[in-house]
Amino acid sequence: MASTVGSFDIPSGSNDVTTTSDANSAAVSTVNNVTVDIPKSASASVTMSANGQTIGIDMPNASGTQTGTVTAPGIVAYPTSNGNVANAVQADEGGAARFLTVIKDANAPEEYEYNLHLPAGSSIEKQDDGSLKVAVPNGEGYVIGAPWAHDANGAHVWTQWFTDGESTIDLVVNHHGESLAYPLTADPWISYGWTGMTYNFSLNETKNIVAYGSIIIAPALGGATAAAVASGALWYANYGSKRHMCLSYWRPYWSVWGYAYVRYC
Repeated sequence: MASTVGSFDIPSGSNDVTTTSDANSAAVSTVNNVTVDIPKSASASVTMSANGQTIGIDMPNASGTQTGTVTAPGIVAYPTSNGNVANAVQADEGGAARFLTVIKDANAPEEYEYNLHLPAGSSIEKQDDGSLKVAVPNGEGYVIGAPWAHDANGAHVWTQWFTDGESTIDLVVNHHGESLAYPLTADPWISYGWTGMTYNFSLNETKNIVAYGSIIIAPALGGATAAAVASGALWYANYGSKRHMCLSYWRPYWSVWGYAYVRYC
């Protein structure tokens, strides 16, 4: 079962996530020793805690948004009535946090700033694949996946990250002057543990995953069918195969639970 934010159906990767809530938090989940705390207020930070330390991530364009509400297990949406940008945050079954930014019309900006609250001595480095590596003093650090976005018809929208290397990352969504169907949705994610591996499936393999399901992808994950399904890999394979894009799956060395996305191939 998927949840809808804007026109975007979020892959059903949080259906089995167990969350709690309190006066300030709309949803708190702990998976693989990583705790994701999604606040009720969009002006507060989403926090991730692992290995005895906590980082915070501020959502972009949070002013004017309403109180976050849980729309499905692990998913908190922040509607807006007077702006052209809305946010949602998803805690998934792999212990990651996904940040969904819904761009409602062509008047919305192209740049979306996420401020990170990191321990002293941390750094942010852009990788060759477009992702970001966040190094922290203790532990494995964090991965912020290469961004991607699409319009209401599923057409790909060009995106990329910029960073000051210390505490700020800017998501650029190139939509001004383009022929696109609104709303658009950008979908970056962040996970703990940047020491891992990426499985890049070919276009034929991606199409076989659509045709035959998790039986194709599971062997690459050590037979972890549940991990493949929970990550939304089947959803991404279906999405990508229709647009001549290929499935990729990243996971840390210490777990089969990882994160699916698509790439041009």
